[in-house]
Order: sequence, then C-alpha cells, then structure tokens
Amino acid sequence: MKKERRKSKKRVNITIDLDLLEKAKSKLNLFGGKLSTLFNAYLSDFVSSMQTSPVKVHEELNKRIDELEKRIRKLEGKI
Repeated sequence: MKKERRKSKKRVNITIDLDLLEKAKSKLNLFGGKLSTLFNAYLSDFVSSMQTSPVKVHEELNKRIDELEKRIRKLEGKI
C-alpha cells in the first residue's frame, strides 16, 4: 500500500503577455530567480492584501476620492 503524500505546491497553466515574460526573465536573471518565484511573491502579496482590514481599505479609498475631487475642482476653476 502506497501512502499518498499531500503536495504543498500546485502546477497551474496561465497565459501571459510574451513581452512582459521576456522583461520578467531579464530582471529575474539579475537575482538568479525563477519566474515561479516571482509569481509566488505576487500571489503572496495579493493574498495578504486581501486579508487587510476592510475599514483600512475604505479609509484609503476615501482619501484618494477626496484628493481627486479637489483636483477636479481646481481644473474646473481654471476653465
């Protein structure tokens, strides 16, 4: 009887822009990394950002909206 081992990694197929892939490869060569390492880093950042407090995100969005409204008012005053 073989024991089944749970894998901690999952292989996925993705479609990406060829130019971006070449840029990523050239930048990764500087650090000796692999594309999967870069993807894992971005995925990790994405997951951690999704776990931030919704209140904090809401406050940040309100600040950005206020800033944009001020810029719009300035532009409308110049016209």
